[in-house]
Amino acid sequence: MHETVFVWDDEYLKYSFPGDHPFKSLRESMTRKTLELRGAFHEIAMTKPELIEESVLETVHSRQYIDFVKEMSRKGTGMLDDMDTPAFPGIFEAALLRVSGTVTALKLLRKYEHAINIGGGFHHAKRDSAAGFCVFNDVALVAKLAENDYKRIAIIDIDGHHGDGTQFLLYDDPRVLKVSLHMYHPNFYPGTGNYDEIGVGEGEGFTLNVPLPPGTGDDMYLKAFDEVVVPKVRQFKPELIVFLVGGDSHYTDPLVELKLTTLGYLEVAKRVHKLAHEYANGRLIMVGGGGYNYESTARVWSVTISEIANLNPLDYEDLHDCCMMASNPIAKQKVEKVIEEIKKIHRI
Repeated sequence: MHETVFVWDDEYLKYSFPGDHPFKSLRESMTRKTLELRGAFHEIAMTKPELIEESVLETVHSRQYIDFVKEMSRKGTGMLDDMDTPAFPGIFEAALLRVSGTVTALKLLRKYEHAINIGGGFHHAKRDSAAGFCVFNDVALVAKLAENDYKRIAIIDIDGHHGDGTQFLLYDDPRVLKVSLHMYHPNFYPGTGNYDEIGVGEGEGFTLNVPLPPGTGDDMYLKAFDEVVVPKVRQFKPELIVFLVGGDSHYTDPLVELKLTTLGYLEVAKRVHKLAHEYANGRLIMVGGGGYNYESTARVWSVTISEIANLNPLDYEDLHDCCMMASNPIAKQKVEKVIEEIKKIHRI
């Protein structure tokens, strides 16, 4: 009996921006091929996404914005935001399918312990706008839909950029713990995600941001994870974990200056996997996210999936970087301060 299911459709590859735009679906196809060559799908079930109705998007997006995306998709040109998310012919259908994959993953937890949709992870999209290459926010959507079946949902986002869309769509929601570890410094996109952003109203205390300086390596990343993320998740006792694995925290990424290696990612995955079994009967949804060095992102996702699906680690050894990377002295000092401040604010 398979414990893990992989949601996939070749049509995912249509969500790929033209020209020299950094978001390309090559990452997803490379990951699937890497897993296939290692025989992963003898041990992981695979299924296609079930397309959701447009109205489901209204759980987190306005009707006006949904119609705007449809119209821009029909035109096939123009911008969906003020910065970096261009329209192309069929972008509405491509985005809807990918979001459907994450919703399908949620439904599949009735049959499987773990569900994976590397086609998801669009954490920048907001109620009324696209942002950061993200059209519809599948992460916030699946969290809200999950509230029909689960009392407490934890989102653990390790993308190199702050999950601002997810945070603000769920900022007042006490049933969803929003955890984000990301690079943070002035003028770095999206400019949010400092440790003093903790939620509002009933949601106060249910947003945990871990802002990391450039040069943060595996050592301090894992220290922060162990000292603030793990205790916070244990306090919350989630019944479901949504794990967003952006590949852009890897040291080779051209847009982010963190220094995580595949070995560091694996250690984070082990911790998240363990938390899922400790508190959520194993219920874990993994989605993709950013990652602009396609080769390293495919390795990161493949290694992470190997941990979640309990695949033979020897089959994935060749995908690893040679060794873990240490933080530079300035980054180390700054992360220590961040940990200290978070412990005070969240009473950890």
